[in-house]
Amino acid sequence: MGDGLARILSKPEFKPENFVNRLSLGGEEDLEDMRHKVQRLSEETAVALKKNVYKNYSQFIETAREISILEGEMYQLSHMLTDQKGIMNTLMELSLTGDNVEDAEEVEEEVVEEDTLKSLAFLLEKVEGCSSVTEVPDRHLVHNGDLVEMDPETFLQLQKVHAFLLNDSLMIATWLPYRRGPVKYRFQTLYELDSLAVVNVRDVGNCKNAFKILMFPDTRMFQAENPKAKRQWLDILEESKKKKSALDKQRKQAAAAAIQEQRVSTSSFDDSNPFAEEEEPEPARPSSVTLETELLHVEWLQETPEDLDVAIAQRDFEGAVDLIEKVNEYLQNYPRVLPVREYRARIDHRIKQLTEVLMQELQSSPERSIRGGPRAARRAVAQLIRLGKSPQACDLFLKNHSAMIKYNIRQLKIEGATTLYIRRLCEVFFSSITETGQEFMKAFPEHFACFSAFVVWAREELQAFVKTFGTQVFQSKTRFSTIAECVYEARHSCHLLSDIGLELLFALDRMMEKDVARLIQQTGDHQVEAVKHRAAEDLWRPVNFQNADSLKAFEDEMNELGLTDIHSYTYDKVFTALTTNTIQFTKAYMIFCEDMLKVHCSSHHHMITSAFVDILTAQMKHIEKSVVSEHFKKEHKFVVQNAQFLVESVLPLVDRKYTAVSGHKLPETGDLCESFKRIQSLAKVTLGEFV
Repeated sequence: MGDGLARILSKPEFKPENFVNRLSLGGEEDLEDMRHKVQRLSEETAVALKKNVYKNYSQFIETAREISILEGEMYQLSHMLTDQKGIMNTLMELSLTGDNVEDAEEVEEEVVEEDTLKSLAFLLEKVEGCSSVTEVPDRHLVHNGDLVEMDPETFLQLQKVHAFLLNDSLMIATWLPYRRGPVKYRFQTLYELDSLAVVNVRDVGNCKNAFKILMFPDTRMFQAENPKAKRQWLDILEESKKKKSALDKQRKQAAAAAIQEQRVSTSSFDDSNPFAEEEEPEPARPSSVTLETELLHVEWLQETPEDLDVAIAQRDFEGAVDLIEKVNEYLQNYPRVLPVREYRARIDHRIKQLTEVLMQELQSSPERSIRGGPRAARRAVAQLIRLGKSPQACDLFLKNHSAMIKYNIRQLKIEGATTLYIRRLCEVFFSSITETGQEFMKAFPEHFACFSAFVVWAREELQAFVKTFGTQVFQSKTRFSTIAECVYEARHSCHLLSDIGLELLFALDRMMEKDVARLIQQTGDHQVEAVKHRAAEDLWRPVNFQNADSLKAFEDEMNELGLTDIHSYTYDKVFTALTTNTIQFTKAYMIFCEDMLKVHCSSHHHMITSAFVDILTAQMKHIEKSVVSEHFKKEHKFVVQNAQFLVESVLPLVDRKYTAVSGHKLPETGDLCESFKRIQSLAKVTLGEFV
């Protein structure tokens, strides 16, 4: 059924409208049946697509391997063509009577003149970071000169370099923009002559006097100063490659002969020694010849440099590190003799290449997407740690996540209410810090020394967050209630970082301390001024709500503030024994207390406490002043009721909320109670005088 439906849907002349019209004539059952068929066809198509993807992926891997093999064969073919060219040039230069004596004398003079350049000691004075190059014994300088590196595709000049051709390798150094003493260059890379090929480049347009260096998987193009310099570089490079190849061949033959001779001498010694079975021979330390022979005859060891090149090109980082560890384990018991040092230099060069590729995996740049995912970063970090590069891995890992956080914050749109934006900002930032911490623990599980770097990084990111937060909250004309809500959101989100063992709330409070303290002081002063302003207009009259519904709405509003006993101050169904001033003060004071407690922390504890007490004290002073005033002698009972409401209803509620947040009772409440008693006594005295 699925195949039939697939054929119908895949016909070129298929018209969806006609198909649906015919199908709808059959009623609901046909439509339901067709829906199931389409769903099954979709599932079968998905499975087939997945299989094709796996098949194509496998073919892609096989194709990549074939390409790498073919590329290696092309390199070999290039080497063979170069060797044949050298042989032809040699045959053409030979005379019928023999070698040219004058040429031989000139060559001998040139050798004598170049003896002073063969020593690599001067490289340490001229090239920065090349100490490892000079440590290899029997290595000497053959030729050097300035070159200009060019882009192989666009032929644009990239940079000026200085090339040093050694007897076994080619070193590239870049010019220092700011020279320090005799140092002119900085070491960039070292290519072995065994595995590089030199290709001549035809002059095309602005690309003149250029040649390519092919070093799997890299291709670099250099431009010489003139045709003569280019020809000199090409000839000397090919000559040096042939000499090294011949020297390696001689070493193999000499090592094989030495091993054979050693075996013969050992066999004859054992046959002539009658006590050979009774005495255990002492284990002899391997000689330099033996070590060189063993290295040359271990097939997998000799193929390891090329295998590492292939693994790096195919991004098989785990396999490359496995090979490096295998080589290190094999060579750890060998002394640092010449063959081992030369071989280790080749492996170290591949380790440097692998490290650079892994570090590029963790680097973020505008040209590269930063959404590679945590698994890709964790993979690169794991291999860098195995290579002993955990500090570099830690630094790049954190920089990568910094770029991700900045990118995510830039995606937020600053629109709508400030509180909404800050809530989204906190969610993005602190969730990113949490995810980074979790990934960091997975990537560096046993490297506890790196955790201090993570803490420092988190604090720096928090400082950048506070800068963005402050621009939107503290530097804008926003109500204190909104600011308090934003600060509370930031502190609450920061407190959640404790789930991963990161405590940064104290740092956040310290960073916002000045701005929050300034706002607390300003808001408290405004509240005190508002108390004085309302006091000047207070007539000490009860509020008439006109109807029961308005009174009910007032009571509900007070209940939402936490004043559940407000009904005890109502009478005659529509009146309340509170003045408009007291009601306005209570609403403003309760909202002020809620906002203050949202920004409460240990550094602001004293300021918030003082603000609580000062505002309530100012209102009590207004009441006390009204009691002794000649204008309100008839309203003394009413005044005392308002004071009682503040002391017995508002003050205990504020004290409970204050204690729940700060852990301490509100101080100086006793002074407020004494002020209330003083108001009561004054009211009785003045009332008696009035009677």
